[in-house]
Amino acid sequence: MKRIKNWYRGQSLKVKWSIGTSAAIFFAFFFFSFIQYHVVSQWMLHEEKNNISQALDEISIFVKQGGNFADNEEIKNQIYEKDLTIQIFDAKGNKVTIKNPEAPTYVIPFSPVSNKTVELYTTKHKKIYLGRAPVRFDGFSGYVAIVQPLTRYHQMMGSLFFIMSIFGGIALLLSGLIGFLMAKGFLKPLQKFSTTMKKIRKKGFHERMEPSNSKDEMGELAHIFNEMMDQIELAFNQQKRFVEDASHELRTPVQIMEGHLKLLNRWGKKDPSILDESLHASIQELDRMKNLVQELLDLSRAEQIEIKTRDHSTLLIKTLSRIIKNFEVIHENFTFELIEHKLKNSTVQISENHFEQIMIILLDNAVKYSDEIQKVDVSIEEDHDHKMVRITVRDYGLGIPEEDLSKIFHRFYRVDKARSRAKGGNGLGLSIAKQLVESYEGDIRATSELGKGTSITFSLPVIKDAI
Repeated sequence: MKRIKNWYRGQSLKVKWSIGTSAAIFFAFFFFSFIQYHVVSQWMLHEEKNNISQALDEISIFVKQGGNFADNEEIKNQIYEKDLTIQIFDAKGNKVTIKNPEAPTYVIPFSPVSNKTVELYTTKHKKIYLGRAPVRFDGFSGYVAIVQPLTRYHQMMGSLFFIMSIFGGIALLLSGLIGFLMAKGFLKPLQKFSTTMKKIRKKGFHERMEPSNSKDEMGELAHIFNEMMDQIELAFNQQKRFVEDASHELRTPVQIMEGHLKLLNRWGKKDPSILDESLHASIQELDRMKNLVQELLDLSRAEQIEIKTRDHSTLLIKTLSRIIKNFEVIHENFTFELIEHKLKNSTVQISENHFEQIMIILLDNAVKYSDEIQKVDVSIEEDHDHKMVRITVRDYGLGIPEEDLSKIFHRFYRVDKARSRAKGGNGLGLSIAKQLVESYEGDIRATSELGKGTSITFSLPVIKDAI
């Protein structure tokens, strides 16, 4: 038994499926065949019992009427056709036996009865019916006994068993073959999955499952698998780029600080001007590192926003007015204009802290990259079905080349790295804003024209009950 279990465990899923379906179909067939065999057996026994009971009545009447068995062709035909054995006993147990000479001999013990009885016996591994009935006429008292071997019953049941066995074997073979073919068809997508995963392990995340036209679970699984691999590949590439960019960004300030410290260690600490310059440069680079680490933390937190935080809401105009007023205090030379479009009571589905963070990033970028025209416009409008609110921050500065426009939301991406570094940017602000907006089921996009400025538009869901 243990060897069978070990053999079964070592087989492929197709073999296991074939064995399982074959066993299930065979046992179902066996169960219904057993019931059918039993029902047919009981029905035939019942019919045979009725026949011998009827024959017993006819022969009892025939004996009472003083008939001669040798002269009655009908009785003789019944005896020969059904291999009946007829015995007549007197009160003392003496008997007269009338039977087919070719029929087997059955020993029937003397047993007087008061009423007609039909009983089933098993002798010589064969079933027989024994019917007895009392007979009284003209001073004679005895009984008639009839033995009917169930020859037809045994032949019929033997043939039925043979046919069921043949069909059972055929059903077992066919179910095994069909189960194997079905398993092969059903498991073909899984084999493709296995092959694709092996290719992914060897060649990388760019391998995909072939699109399936089927609408079943396997087709849906292939679609989900491809989507998952797209996300994994994207995340892997982003992580790879993130590590490369982060290491590069951190390496530069570390090298600058290291250079200044070595300079001071050699001879600069005795020169006040060099000491002051080195300390100032080191503090500046340290601040740059601190800002970079803070932005990385903000980006990490933006990616980990839980669904429950989406229940927060923000009064749009009130919050925007406060943020713009703060920027007017910080940047006195700039003009900030808020265009409301009659949305004074709009409430958006976002926490106030996250909304402020998005607006500060966009307004800070607009100020940094403005040129001669020191003006920033903030406009708000609802879409046609009043489900989303769009907020647009527009500056009138340098603009962004068209080939760079789709990349500005990537981590560490900067259109003009030298100018961005001079303005203190790390290229993480728009990535943080994008992650925050999308976490609240919104979207963000940019339009720009060189020399005329850039517009960043993001949308957020409206809380209707609050309008």
